[in-house]
Amino acid sequence: MIGRCAAAVAAALALFPAGAAAADDSPWPEHGSQAAQIRAVRSVVGRLDRKVALMEWSAARYAHWSACVRRVPVSEYGDPDRQFGYAYDEGDGTGPGFMPALAVDRTSRARREDYLFLAFRRGEDCRSHAPKPGGTADVATASGRRGTLRTLERRVRWLKRSARRLLAASKRFDAWESCVSQVPVTEYGDPDGGFGYRFGHAGATSFAYRPALAIDRSDWDDPDYLFLAFAGGDRPGRPCRNEPGERAD
Repeated sequence: MIGRCAAAVAAALALFPAGAAAADDSPWPEHGSQAAQIRAVRSVVGRLDRKVALMEWSAARYAHWSACVRRVPVSEYGDPDRQFGYAYDEGDGTGPGFMPALAVDRTSRARREDYLFLAFRRGEDCRSHAPKPGGTADVATASGRRGTLRTLERRVRWLKRSARRLLAASKRFDAWESCVSQVPVTEYGDPDGGFGYRFGHAGATSFAYRPALAIDRSDWDDPDYLFLAFAGGDRPGRPCRNEPGERAD
């Protein structure tokens, strides 16, 4: 029975990258009594318990995080070469020119917008929670230290099921992450209204100046922000044309 349990533990270890990397260092004593073998099984199961507890915590945090993210359709309006777009005044006496800017896209069909920006929902449920006191593996560690060999076998079967479920969750995250792009954005204009995008009502003869967000394509300075977004029609679960972290053209 000990041999069967040890084989099951070894199979469970193979589901974890850290366990597979340490396969050359066998946890099983070459010689020893049945009690020594059981202690080795308990030690390995305890380690797996702690790994699964940490992975469960990470998966739960990601599930909570993703439930708090909403997608905002955004497009760039105007020409990056400034041949047309919003009226923009540098405030240097040269007069207004053209400048592109980002705005919420309320008219394009799904996947026709330039970007789907990721925004956090407001509300108490979407605030970050404090770390669990005492760590994440207290209960799991205790369960790995006691119990009969039959109990350990049941625990190993549960660990294998959990590992397969966590592996599936990891693949879902990889599919999501592989489609996300970083969009460099800078605020252009003066927050105090000294220069920027001209803002006013139809028929007005004078305008106020407002700042606005636009794609930052400059090579000589860092952008104000790096927004996470799905670019173009990229969506998780299908081939994505943009690599993770790709900057806007």
